[in-house]
Amino acid sequence: MDRPLRHQCQGPTEMNRLFPSLQTLALVALAWMVALEADAQLLISTGGTVTGCDDALTDAGGPAGPYGANEDFTITLCPEAPDTTIWLEWTIFDLDANATITIYDGDSDAADVLAQGSNSQLDGAIVVASEDNPTGCLTINFVSGANSEGNFVAGINCGQPCANPVPVVNADESNPFQTCPGQEVVYDGTDSYETGDAPIVLWQWDWDGDGVVDEETTEGEAPHVYDEPGIYRLQLHVKDGNDCESTALTNYIVQVSTDPVWTTNPLQYTACTNAPVEITMGIEGVNYTLEPEIDFGGGLFIPDEPGQCFTSELTFNSFIPGQTIEDAEEALENFYLNFEHSYMGDLTITFICPSGQSVMVHQQGGGGTFLGVPVDNDADPNTPGEGFDYYWEPDATNGTWVDNQGGTLPAGSYESVQTFSNLDGCPLNGVWQMEICDFFGSDNGFVFDWAIEFADTLYPEEQSFTPQFSLDCDSAFWTYDFGAGEVTTPCPTLQVSNEAPGNQTVTAHAINDFGCEYTQDVDVKFVTFSGGIVASPQRYCSGIPVQLLADVDFSDVGNAAGTTYSWEFPDQAFVLSAGPDSVSIQVGGLSEPETFGVTISQAFDFIDFPDVTCSETFRREIETCEIIIPNVMTPFGSVAINDKFRVDGIDAYEDVQLQIKNRWGATVFSDDNFETSEGWDPVADDASPGVYYYILTIPVDEGPLVVTDINGQEQEYTGEGPFVFQGELHLLR
Repeated sequence: MDRPLRHQCQGPTEMNRLFPSLQTLALVALAWMVALEADAQLLISTGGTVTGCDDALTDAGGPAGPYGANEDFTITLCPEAPDTTIWLEWTIFDLDANATITIYDGDSDAADVLAQGSNSQLDGAIVVASEDNPTGCLTINFVSGANSEGNFVAGINCGQPCANPVPVVNADESNPFQTCPGQEVVYDGTDSYETGDAPIVLWQWDWDGDGVVDEETTEGEAPHVYDEPGIYRLQLHVKDGNDCESTALTNYIVQVSTDPVWTTNPLQYTACTNAPVEITMGIEGVNYTLEPEIDFGGGLFIPDEPGQCFTSELTFNSFIPGQTIEDAEEALENFYLNFEHSYMGDLTITFICPSGQSVMVHQQGGGGTFLGVPVDNDADPNTPGEGFDYYWEPDATNGTWVDNQGGTLPAGSYESVQTFSNLDGCPLNGVWQMEICDFFGSDNGFVFDWAIEFADTLYPEEQSFTPQFSLDCDSAFWTYDFGAGEVTTPCPTLQVSNEAPGNQTVTAHAINDFGCEYTQDVDVKFVTFSGGIVASPQRYCSGIPVQLLADVDFSDVGNAAGTTYSWEFPDQAFVLSAGPDSVSIQVGGLSEPETFGVTISQAFDFIDFPDVTCSETFRREIETCEIIIPNVMTPFGSVAINDKFRVDGIDAYEDVQLQIKNRWGATVFSDDNFETSEGWDPVADDASPGVYYYILTIPVDEGPLVVTDINGQEQEYTGEGPFVFQGELHLLR
């Protein structure tokens, strides 16, 4: 019972502003008729010559009565001022077949005949004294026959009738015209044209078609902005130098794009640095339809008051002004009523159109048949029951309510008592009424809802539109700026990466067929981690295994979750052991330098962004124990190259001893931890150029040990250690 009720609607203001045309003309005509009654009434039976303007020429019966039989009257109408003319506008010309009006182009019936008519032949006609008529007068003769009866009225005017200019809007653009909210458009009325001899001097713009002039310009162009989406019926009125105004309606439809619905999903992405993330935009146009806004208000109570009728109103303003129902059997889909009542036999139900025409769908009968589920208790008359949905359709074939009486009338569609053709000719716009009359006592009921469904073909096509997004590469693109300047990428799908971690924003741009551009931001969180391989010891020497540890720096990652490792190696035989989580492996058996790698996969968990796992592969070469002993030094040059005695690769060993002696056997340099020293500096020891001798002792238990001389010649030493190497060292100036 508390559900919203759809009708007794008030059409929105938006509808009223769209379709003023024929309503406005009707009001103008009504105003003219009122003015006509206020002006002087000149009966044709007055006869003679009458000078004057702004009167109304009527039949001998005057405005309240018809002309009679066998009348024969002649009157001459002349202008007040010289060099002007008389012209007549026949607003009513309803003669019978035996009556005739003849109009002569002069001040007597001896002049040429300008027009002649009977029946309704001159209805709406304008008759003007010609340029060849020096008097500017018109002579009118009226003759009626036996038993004749009818009416005629003509407005008497001086000068020339208006040659109404014709308004034209945007001759080179489409109608309907499509634009965007907030977009300024210059509307062009310069193609409006005059039909007389005076140019157009005033353009009057009614931007929303509500019959009120919003702006006047003395030039044919005017800018305007529509701020809200919708459909607007632009009416342009023009006036020429003779003060003649246009009467034609432009009915120029302006469709202002609706805001779209973005379907891009998700709007937050997480990606690894230097790894591309792919984002595809999605967007759909939103339909706009002009429909009446329906508000039925509270339920309609049908109280127990015999002989009383109760009505509810529904206002439509969504149709073209002046539009009428040609064939109600085709124009009306159904009348609908949600209703409960305890006695069908005492009701009449009628639907009434704005002109007062009506169709009675139920005319008493049916006795105590229940409608819906009423509360049939006189002690509780005001409690609503349960309403059923009842329809009356022109194509229904199951009979009227009375044909289906008894018990409770089922919900459904029924035939109307009176034919729907009663509503042929009804105006569509205006107030429609639903009337229920209750003729007996001891019952009541409630109307919860009612409606009228018109055929869709009655609604103008311009009252609905849906902007389209093609999402082609020329109407969809992305922009972003990650710090190096804005980048624009065409097409709806974006692949983007970034070297640096952090939150970034990319913006989708889509242009619809109205030319309107819309944007949506998508956030991308780029994440990274640092890692590598730590070797201990750094070289493979003397059969001592090298521990390789996958090292991950978690200090910058934040939100880090699980980490996995995948090792790669040149030969499985080199892997001596691996940790349970494979974070480290032990390698050995190398005869030459080998490269080992590990792929670290780091997972990240976030609250506002999707989780992501980033992977990166790190590699490290493990060198074998190879040392290079130099035999020439040049410490006395100006460039600090080859100025100290060093042995490459010696840092792989511990407790290495070095002695350097001069040619006389005296020790000039000695170091028991040579692997950690910076080497022998001859200049610092004030050594002279010449030949020196080195003794290098490497205290390892066993080989192999590879020694390379300055010429690149290798020699491998095996067996038990320690190994002692001796040789000459030349200091050159």
